[in-house]
Amino acid sequence: MIEQKETQALEGRREFRDPVTGNLYYIAAPTADDVRGADWQYSKTYTKSLVEGITTSAEMMDILMRRGVIGPEFEQRQKELTDELARKVVDLQAAADLDEKQQRAVEVSAAREELFNWNQRLNGPMANTCEQIADDARLEYLTSRMVQLKDGGRIWDDYSDFLTEKNQAMAIRARFEVMLYLQGLDSNFLDQTPEAVAIREIEEEMQTKASEAIAELEKAQSKKEEKPESNKPTGITTTTKKRGRPRKTKSSE
Repeated sequence: MIEQKETQALEGRREFRDPVTGNLYYIAAPTADDVRGADWQYSKTYTKSLVEGITTSAEMMDILMRRGVIGPEFEQRQKELTDELARKVVDLQAAADLDEKQQRAVEVSAAREELFNWNQRLNGPMANTCEQIADDARLEYLTSRMVQLKDGGRIWDDYSDFLTEKNQAMAIRARFEVMLYLQGLDSNFLDQTPEAVAIREIEEEMQTKASEAIAELEKAQSKKEEKPESNKPTGITTTTKKRGRPRKTKSSE
């Protein structure tokens, strides 16, 4: 029974590939010890950041408010951009033809990027607070515990091994995949946005039309190369020569 449960646990893991080597790795749910260790790492990092004079989230919010970075105007513009994005998504879903759908998809993508850039006025500074730095440390600790090999063995024996990982591309990818896992998001969640789905549909439709056009051309070409039976000569009569000795010709003397 225990072996069966372990097998089911291994089969239900999320997987991802190393962007450098292409090796396959797996993400398992954190254990109670993993969570306790991550919480302890959060506390240590938060205290260290606080002692070093790094601002807290509350302090950063006050600074941004005083400097006019955020406030009523920021929130109003944020709401306007959110509503605009929602309207463009509705227009995209109502697009009638291929050209309109492509145009609407581009507009949705641009609106989403504009909203993201606006939110960065707040999210950028908040990423440098004690809470966010500590939360990053917590995520990195969980990454060092949750990423496994196919047989269930851990890649990093200790948290410090993850921090000194030489393959930084793999470490960053693992951290990203674990973050999505903890947030309940699929690895390809960016491919599921309305504009991404629309772009795929456009590409598939264009490919289908191109295939149909090629098939029609090949069909027309094959018909042109065929020789119709009606053009063959019919009713040909042949004459037979009479058999006999050839006539002698008189030679003039």
